[in-house]
Amino acid sequence: MRLKLYLGERRTPFTVPSHYNYFLQSLIYHHLDAHLAERLHNEGFGEGGKRFRFFVFSRLMGDFQREGDHLRFPRGAILYIASPNSQFLESLMLHLLTQGALPIGETRVPLHKVLVEPQPEYRPEVIFKALSPITLRQTLRQPGEKYTYYYSPIEPDFSERIIANLREKVRIWFGRDIPPGDAYCVPYAVDLQKNFHMINFKGTWVKGWSGLYRFHAPPEYFEMALEAGIGERNSGGFGCVEVYKGAK
Repeated sequence: MRLKLYLGERRTPFTVPSHYNYFLQSLIYHHLDAHLAERLHNEGFGEGGKRFRFFVFSRLMGDFQREGDHLRFPRGAILYIASPNSQFLESLMLHLLTQGALPIGETRVPLHKVLVEPQPEYRPEVIFKALSPITLRQTLRQPGEKYTYYYSPIEPDFSERIIANLREKVRIWFGRDIPPGDAYCVPYAVDLQKNFHMINFKGTWVKGWSGLYRFHAPPEYFEMALEAGIGERNSGGFGCVEVYKGAK
């Protein structure tokens, strides 16, 4: 399930920092019950070092103009927030409905309305549209140094890592391992330059790609992709997807 937030007003522009992911993440945590926010932020779900927060959010969807290091939205914007965790969404919605405006950076943006969107019907193969960049990384080491390598969508490891990541999310959330079979997530319409994004998240530059992706997987993977995101850093606003309505 996901929430659809209508932000701003058509005739009243608002401005936010160009790199606003952290501000949106903070907004979400601050509009949850305190004990739930603390548990998600500090513990998450899982065991050992591999833990998930099981929520994801989109970019601000709407026309905008760049003004230095800020973005100006002249006619409002839409923000999607998704999660398989009903307690998370219920708490978030109850807190949001008491607010007339939401803080994004130094700007208080009017909250026009909040809608609940149902889960799309499962299909074995769909086209996903990335509503926020998909990121996958690995820390590599060379003599005397280590660095972060980001996988582009055209690399064979991209699909394998997407599915492996979803398998782990499915295992933790549903409490059992569900083999992916011949699952895949491959580029359908992705321009490596036009769909490339470099986002500053809490001082770290994160690389990711938007675009359209062909996705084939079991129902649990489909559900998890839509409600918890694909790839990594989902709770930081990466890997939010929707079923592409232009696909036949």
